[in-house]
Amino acid sequence: MRKYLKILLIEDNPADIRLIKELLKKSSLSPFEIETFTRLSEGLDYIKKKNVDVILLDLTLPDSDKDSTLSGILGYTLKYPIIILTGYDDKEIALNSLNRGIQDYLLKGELNETILARSILYGIERHKIKVQKNLKKVSIPSLDSKDKMILNILQENYKISFKEISKRIHLAASTIHNRVQNMISDGIIEKFDTLINPYKVGYETIAIISLSVDPSNISEISNKLKYFEEIQLIAGIAGEFNLLLQIITINEKELWELINKEIKPILGIRSQMNVFSIIEIFKRTSKIKLKIED
Repeated sequence: MRKYLKILLIEDNPADIRLIKELLKKSSLSPFEIETFTRLSEGLDYIKKKNVDVILLDLTLPDSDKDSTLSGILGYTLKYPIIILTGYDDKEIALNSLNRGIQDYLLKGELNETILARSILYGIERHKIKVQKNLKKVSIPSLDSKDKMILNILQENYKISFKEISKRIHLAASTIHNRVQNMISDGIIEKFDTLINPYKVGYETIAIISLSVDPSNISEISNKLKYFEEIQLIAGIAGEFNLLLQIITINEKELWELINKEIKPILGIRSQMNVFSIIEIFKRTSKIKLKIED
């Protein structure tokens, strides 16, 4: 069961506040809790003390004009997904907002419960992805040119001996062993593996599938999907179709049985999906060629 959403609404127009609350009640977001403030300063004071899941923000407020409101909220885009609700169809402000970290820009005159709910759920999910990417960037271990040489050589032939690598990059075999172990510990090297041509071992069908799933349950759905051996890749993507799968099966019949009997019945996966069957593979690799600076 989904936990309730904590929504912060910063809006000074009583009619718009009523409208947004009514749309939220009619939407699929229930249960939710909403806090409302009419001034930007009050809303910012609130999130300094308490956490929320999403911020809905009007640009023109009693203590702040459009430019000041945008400038004042931008410092919080890394912590919270922020959606602007406005009566002004200003494309320049909309693009500027989205380029600077705002999740969505919605016109009040075009709002309905579906648009508002979709914007909130997708905004929250996109923000989670952005936070995860930022965390990964922070935690990237430092690699020097010798590390990169070792990685490139191991991707050419993971069975190569450390002694042979030693001859090629002029480092002691024991040093190479230690570097490889450190890269395994840091998660840079995930596994040493063999890349098999699926068509040569009896697998006729490889498919790429994009699914539309409930963004609030995407992690739970992904955890259920990862136990199917036929699914080789599960990845979150942006947009209405927000989960990507790569599936390999013996034939088309097995593919559609997997989709209809195993994948579609999972709670939270919507009926719409795109299925692309791969006819021919022109390039397939898991290698990452690391650039070595002189």
